[in-house]
Amino acid sequence: MKTDELCAAVQAAKEWLPRFRKNEYAKAMREYRACFGPAYVRAVKETEGDLAKLEDLANGILDELEAGWKRRRFWDRSAVRVEEKQMIVDFLSPMLLEEPEPLCGRLAGMLRQGWADRWPKDAYQITTFEVLQNGFRNSILGIDLSGKHLDPAKDR
Repeated sequence: MKTDELCAAVQAAKEWLPRFRKNEYAKAMREYRACFGPAYVRAVKETEGDLAKLEDLANGILDELEAGWKRRRFWDRSAVRVEEKQMIVDFLSPMLLEEPEPLCGRLAGMLRQGWADRWPKDAYQITTFEVLQNGFRNSILGIDLSGKHLDPAKDR
């Protein structure tokens, strides 16, 4: 499997990151999984359960992403890197963690560790879709609407 096909799931940040919002994230994740999930499952199955091949796949993805940054203008590289890291955290890793194929979750961990080894000051953590979905605050203009201040019995 060519890593450029897999990197497309990360490099499409302009399309997916604006959808990382409370009311849109669940639908966006379903569409993202339908679009990119089969390619990742196929790539993981091609490793035939060999962890060394799986690690090579993770490193190949990171190599391809880094090569893409180097092809950018120098003033644009860090912004693209931040967006692509955000894609890994918000979409790719949760998708991989929830795939039925257990090695997909392992790939997510290898990508995280590979990133941390290459760029230790820019490491990230991974989590599931459910944790991310439940982490959105219910607020308007910064005012918390979670309901805790709306119960008069709590104000006594």
